[in-house]
Amino acid sequence: MNRYHESMEHCAPPPELEEQLREAVLSAEPEPQARTAVYRPRGFFRKALLAAVLIVTLTVSAGAVVIANWDAILASRFGEWAASTPMGQAAFQEVYVTSVCDDVTLTVRQALVSEKTVYLVLDYQLPDTVDREAVQRADQSDDDFIYPPEIGYYLTGDFSWADFKAADLKRWHGLDWSDFTSYGDYFLSWNTLQPYRLSNFSHGSSGEVASQGYDPETNTLTYLCSITAKDGDLDFTAQPLTVMVLPPVLRVNGVETAVTNHPAILTFQPEAIGQTLTGSFHTEEFAAQATVSPFAISVEVSGSTLYYDINELLWDTSLVLRDGTIQPVSELATGLGGSGSGGEDGPYTSASFTTHVQDLLDVSQVAAVQVGDIQIPLE
Repeated sequence: MNRYHESMEHCAPPPELEEQLREAVLSAEPEPQARTAVYRPRGFFRKALLAAVLIVTLTVSAGAVVIANWDAILASRFGEWAASTPMGQAAFQEVYVTSVCDDVTLTVRQALVSEKTVYLVLDYQLPDTVDREAVQRADQSDDDFIYPPEIGYYLTGDFSWADFKAADLKRWHGLDWSDFTSYGDYFLSWNTLQPYRLSNFSHGSSGEVASQGYDPETNTLTYLCSITAKDGDLDFTAQPLTVMVLPPVLRVNGVETAVTNHPAILTFQPEAIGQTLTGSFHTEEFAAQATVSPFAISVEVSGSTLYYDINELLWDTSLVLRDGTIQPVSELATGLGGSGSGGEDGPYTSASFTTHVQDLLDVSQVAAVQVGDIQIPLE
């Protein structure tokens, strides 16, 4: 049984502790209000305080005190229990940063963050010109639909909507945002942010966008977005992250229409207490790297491999827990991204995969990643 679950069953903190810890954290952080901002710099003092609060919480009752007030969307994705775990507390960030982009407003409410993964609760407030009844009908219909937006992630530092619009306004003219063949080249290579796009780096990435519904009172679409970098030196907490959101597309009676005529951007600073484990294994003929966080698992191998498919690599990979238990990664996985290269008719000479996990992973219990017969120690 998971030691954190055992603690939650048998340990109870003093009744006044939760309020004391909550006051300590909030005293170092402004009240979470929607505001127009580029990003909030990360301070050493706040990170140290968060770590100290986490240590106190673990000492009294591992996971029994809920400091983080998770949005219902995050709780639905990972389970309500996850907010009270040490992993959930260390990863949680109350963001509430808003960016007004002409007739569209973006807000990141909350985030779950590790060095390699970011989950965002993202609000997209539609232009007032959009027919709210049509959007609501499409949201509830089996025939009509609201396509989730394309989203790009960029390691830019400070980049505002005003700067972005001034640089790219002329590039938007004539683009049909409901047709990928029209806007695809802009999104993938023509835009001003392109040199900073996450997928340009050697780290690679995989991501998801899941619709969470429409609120007609606020005229807002909400999404749960995630992005994971598979390997390399990238650390999401090391610099601000810019999110570009293309217009959602409304499909009514077979006709597809973009809700506006321009993309929107928002920049914020991801913050978390480090929980990511990494490791590598090398011989003259074979090399492997692994990254494990509470949210995702990534593995890359090269050399003399026998894999003809990325799924084969996934099925051949397990976590070695500190108590000796072997946990197949395929039993934890939800979604799979990866790549492979090699001879035309032979097995891959290099292959990699990244998968998110369904439940938060207790990385403190993971000692190594096993691929086939070899083990990759983690630290």
